[in-house]
Amino acid sequence: MSGHGHDVPHHAENHEQKKIGIFISVVAVIMAVVTSLANNQSNEMIIKQVEASNGFSWYQSKRQRSYMNELEIARIDREMAGAPTDAQRKLLEETRSRLKAKNSEYEKENEKIRSDSEGDRQAAELAAHRHHQFEFAEVALHIAVVLCSLTLLTEMRLFYQIGITATLLGVALAGYGFLIKPHAHDSGSDAHPAAVAPAASHDKPH
Repeated sequence: MSGHGHDVPHHAENHEQKKIGIFISVVAVIMAVVTSLANNQSNEMIIKQVEASNGFSWYQSKRQRSYMNELEIARIDREMAGAPTDAQRKLLEETRSRLKAKNSEYEKENEKIRSDSEGDRQAAELAAHRHHQFEFAEVALHIAVVLCSLTLLTEMRLFYQIGITATLLGVALAGYGFLIKPHAHDSGSDAHPAAVAPAASHDKPH
């Protein structure tokens, strides 16, 4: 009877250890998913940053071409105000019409390029915020695994209880990462393109 009496707490202890072990396994799976989400958002952030940078560079290039065309149109207007021959006038008018049509085309293209680039920039910011949120969640889940492991080593349930709290915190942080919405910055959309005109103003018409 005395031997049987010592088996009951030992059985209960094994059951408790199994429960904690299963809980650690579940937390580890959740942590792996959160880590994957963090890496995915990191890659998304890099891709969108590159796309936004390329888009703004292309936008600036087209604006500079448009500015050079405007300089050429102004030069043509000065020549036409003089006394060109009929042949020269016809050639100048054709050139001016072609440059104006090209600038109109640039204006339409630039609007789409700027809109797409601004969208990529905001997507990069959103991915960065989500990446950081998932990283915080990953840290909380790491702490939960360590605390629950300490419970198995020390048999102190306080570590297990704190580990459960850390797990809930990690899950909440990860869940909040999905709720983060992009923030529009209207004033920032012209930050990159605005640098074009001053740089181009030093150019001289040919």
